[in-house]
Amino acid sequence: MAAMALGKGAYAIHQSGKWYTDENIDQMLMERHINKKARRSSSKNHIKGPKKRTGEDDEHFAQAFEKMVRMAQKEEG
Repeated sequence: MAAMALGKGAYAIHQSGKWYTDENIDQMLMERHINKKARRSSSKNHIKGPKKRTGEDDEHFAQAFEKMVRMAQKEEG
């Protein structure tokens, strides 16, 4: 979804607060693909999912989201 949003010129943000950009989207998609292959290959190589979200994670996301909104408003205004 982030790749499609970037392709349309929109902003995209990960649930962790990391921004998706044209510079990092290819690497992030490749990591996702590699992790998916590892999960399918064998239970020995099982990669656990993300850690349970904390209040700190929520705060980091909120700060990154607010920064992104301000940046978008500045570009429009």
